[in-house]
Amino acid sequence: MKIGIIADTHDNINAIQKAVHFFNTLDLKYVIHAGDYVAPFSLKELMKLKAKFIGVFGNNDGEHRGLLGVCEDIHEPPYDIILNDKHIIVTHMIESLSKRSIMNTDIIVSAHTHVPEVRYGSPMYINPGECCGWLNAKSTVMVLDLDKSSVEIIDLSRVFSGKD
Repeated sequence: MKIGIIADTHDNINAIQKAVHFFNTLDLKYVIHAGDYVAPFSLKELMKLKAKFIGVFGNNDGEHRGLLGVCEDIHEPPYDIILNDKHIIVTHMIESLSKRSIMNTDIIVSAHTHVPEVRYGSPMYINPGECCGWLNAKSTVMVLDLDKSSVEIIDLSRVFSGKD
């Protein structure tokens, strides 16, 4: 099972559209967003995903009610899900997790730093970096293959122009 991972979209509609277009070319079951959508209008673009959407709030999402009006599958972090028999915790800020919450967890998805990172181990830590590209001039997302326990970092500017 493959899952798209995205975070820190920060209202960059162009980058969000590229991410949605890219994710929709793959056979994904889910797309997980680790927070910082910012405003409801940008979340509407993510609702064009073919895969099921699951998200958590970040530290820059000011309109919680507005965001929930667009999508009911946004949760307060940390959020626990079981996919393909893997226990996954989704949070925006890794610092919000306790040592106890990490026990018996297979994968931790976080964001906030705007820097993509993968740390293999038990648990596996993954951070897709920033989709928006505001801080690092790179728009990144990830594809997590739960069957292979592997992660691919995708630089959207290298995949296509977004007008394809």
